[in-house]
Amino acid sequence: MTPENGPKISFEVDRPGLSVAMVILDELKVGPSTSSFEVYEQETFSEIRSQMTLEDAKDDPILRSYRDLYWTFGMDPTKLRVSSEAVLRRILKGLNLWRISDIVDIVNLASAYHKIPIGLIDVSKLKGDLVIRTAFNGELFQRIGNKIIMCRGREIVVADEEKIVCFGYATHESKRTMITPDSSNVLVLLYGAEVVTSAVMEDALKITLDMIDQWLDCRVSEPVIVVS
Repeated sequence: MTPENGPKISFEVDRPGLSVAMVILDELKVGPSTSSFEVYEQETFSEIRSQMTLEDAKDDPILRSYRDLYWTFGMDPTKLRVSSEAVLRRILKGLNLWRISDIVDIVNLASAYHKIPIGLIDVSKLKGDLVIRTAFNGELFQRIGNKIIMCRGREIVVADEEKIVCFGYATHESKRTMITPDSSNVLVLLYGAEVVTSAVMEDALKITLDMIDQWLDCRVSEPVIVVS
């Protein structure tokens, strides 16, 4: 299954309980976050900090499930954090998130709030459909920021028919398919691990879409959830 006008996605990795929720944002106008969003963001930070500490995060079952998943792919989750844990830990340390663009700022906040990692892909830059697979030994990946990663042939990645577009579960996203001010057709991916039940995923998806509806001007496709 696929959202309207979006790529298909499939799993080649053999791990229990993996899932992906997909939604397409069309006619999106990417810009800076507004001052009113930044007020909302600070209020959400306060809510997050009132409910969890850094110590709590170590034993959170959702975050632990992603760490366990990374270990099975030979990835050290203390060095290569799933994106949701990375942004959540930054907030719990009392730091602000980066100012990148309205869409990126929104999904970073949503991901920290519900703890499900979110990836963003400019659909116009994709080559064919997507697959979640194991990287090839020696395969090269250029992340946002231009750093080149040479894969060891064990890591979990998301790839189109040409190259890797995401290293891990939104740990590093590709420079080739990154969101820019010209991006108008964007694929939003929420990545689920073993403890992320359908109810948890649907709740995370609702939170994310509520934020998108409140803070972005775009058309939103019907979401699709794909299970491995």
